[in-house]
Amino acid sequence: MTVSKLLDFQQIIYTIHTSDSNKISCLGFTTLTRKLQFVLSKNPQTKISYSDALKASKNIDWDFEYSDLNVEDILQEGIESENFDLEFVKSILDLNNEDKNLYKSNRFGLYLHFENDILKAFSSSEWENSSTKWLRDLNQKMIENMTEEAKQYHRNEIEAMEEVNSQTKAFMNVPNAMKNEYLSLHKNGRGNINFFNLVIAHYTKDCGQDEFLFMNKGRFEKTDDQTFRVGNYNYEFDKNKVLIDVY
Repeated sequence: MTVSKLLDFQQIIYTIHTSDSNKISCLGFTTLTRKLQFVLSKNPQTKISYSDALKASKNIDWDFEYSDLNVEDILQEGIESENFDLEFVKSILDLNNEDKNLYKSNRFGLYLHFENDILKAFSSSEWENSSTKWLRDLNQKMIENMTEEAKQYHRNEIEAMEEVNSQTKAFMNVPNAMKNEYLSLHKNGRGNINFFNLVIAHYTKDCGQDEFLFMNKGRFEKTDDQTFRVGNYNYEFDKNKVLIDVY
């Protein structure tokens, strides 16, 4: 997948490489739509017919190409390139003006914020982030169990959903996913796996004390002012509240 701006078309193009065509190398569409803009052949001498392009288009897995995760990647790339202007985004998305510079797309469940008519930020219009939506599609029961646990310890549903969103985001960074060698070490009595703790304990150690306490609210034992135990592990933080050791 590649998103680029082609001046000849005066719009942003989403290119999809084909693997099952012996003639076509890739197809270019107006991004976040299925409007075909160009076809690139594998050989300059090869003639491409409309039926060839139509056949290749029908073989595209659009649910994957425009999945929640990919849509967010596309929008983020547009933000970084500063080439998603309001006029263009209005032409490809169902935007409803919510405030002066805030628009909502019901199609993708997103709020989009513009400054000087250039897309600057976006966020989900729902409590679930893209990783939670993705994991729910794969394993709804896992999300339900995570949410039920989080609600027992947090003040409200918004905070509980924040924990679940962080857990699913961590899950996407777990090597080998549900076949990871450390899963059993972070499984609690409810049968849930704390993917957040797994990642910081065995891979990144990238965590602040406040974030750790939020993610383990009501489930940690305080050893001293800077050390906390959850399950099989102790998590030690320095005076600046940065995780320094797990044992």
